[in-house]
Amino acid sequence: MAVLDRQTDDNRLYGLDWLRAGAAVLVVTLHAGIAYLVARMPGLAWPTHDPSGHPTVDAITWWINGFIMPLFFVQSGYLACQIMCAKGPEEFLKHRTRRLLAPFALGCVLILPLDLYAWLLGWAGEGKITLHKLRSLKIDSPLGDNLWGVSHLWFLQYLWLFCLCAWGMWRVAEWQSGKVTKSPDGKVAESNGLKSRQSFGKVTVALLGISTFALWWEPQLVIGFRHSWWPQLANLLFYAPWFTLGWLNFSSREAQGERNSHRACELRLLASLGMFAILLPLIHQHVADPLQGPARVVLATLFVTHAWLAVTGWFGVCLRWLNRQPPAAVKYIAEASFWIYLFHHPVVGLTQVSLSQAPLPVAIRFLLTTLIGMVLPLLTYHAFVRQTWIGVVLSGRRQTVLTEPDSSEILPFPQPEARLLKKSA
Repeated sequence: MAVLDRQTDDNRLYGLDWLRAGAAVLVVTLHAGIAYLVARMPGLAWPTHDPSGHPTVDAITWWINGFIMPLFFVQSGYLACQIMCAKGPEEFLKHRTRRLLAPFALGCVLILPLDLYAWLLGWAGEGKITLHKLRSLKIDSPLGDNLWGVSHLWFLQYLWLFCLCAWGMWRVAEWQSGKVTKSPDGKVAESNGLKSRQSFGKVTVALLGISTFALWWEPQLVIGFRHSWWPQLANLLFYAPWFTLGWLNFSSREAQGERNSHRACELRLLASLGMFAILLPLIHQHVADPLQGPARVVLATLFVTHAWLAVTGWFGVCLRWLNRQPPAAVKYIAEASFWIYLFHHPVVGLTQVSLSQAPLPVAIRFLLTTLIGMVLPLLTYHAFVRQTWIGVVLSGRRQTVLTEPDSSEILPFPQPEARLLKKSA
């Protein structure tokens, strides 16, 4: 997979801003649909569920879930390689640590408690727990089994580990070569990458094979959710190849060429939709009764192939057709995307709880949840984040006027499927 490299005069890929803004909307939509699934995600604690669900909402939610996290990691790997080439290994590691672990800590302190009580209020309202549990926090099984962990913040945790590994491998490569190639201005020169499309294709197949193996081994890592305080091996194996693909995309972009980078991107998107039509019934079967044997291999293979087609399709479309200055609204959503990622989770949960008894069609509740899940984070970003210390933690600077999002920043959304909340210790 190769990404287009049509850059603007200031060396900025505006298509990535469109991707960032679009990803923010997709993630909010994903979580807005979880309460209305027909086939509920295994292992995912959620504050409320509609008894019957809605088939269309179910399809939209599983469709987004099928590619959104691979998309985040591919873009993150692409931008991480860009930062490494521009800043060098030491500054790269400092930059990634500052921009990932500081927001992670902020989220654990500010957001996870909101998540926890949004979920507990939902369960108390449905009579699943008593109100005194909001004080004791002793939640019995099975509700308590999938409650505790880093929730949607897992993405920052995993991404920092991948960046740490990239730094280590870069250092090893320097040590083996005995020298560091630098450009005239002293910055580390970019890698020549994979010289041929054939080599890139072989590496892509190998990486997708690793991801497929991880999904076959533990389907619940994407077809469901695995809540934990610590990274899990199967999850690392599944997502590391996507980060690597993004990294290799940047390092080999010149060798691949702009035209080849986006070849058939529209067809890939269409193919991913066709493949999802086959994949969705298999997902429903697996959720009802976990698939085994050859059927499980087919499920994992189709899931990863669908994700690859969708990710490369969206990248190609955005970088080929939308690689130009975005409108102010898109620019603002892209700028606020990190805060949207952090804050939308409890907002969506509370909105779904508030609407659970409303005499409204499921589709209307889904749309209202999506709308509120976008609007409230945007309003709070403008009022309490953009020009405060929180904004400094998230973006490294205090915004005073509408600025273009820093293209060297990682995509701000972690949540492939739904993630549950948990309480920060």
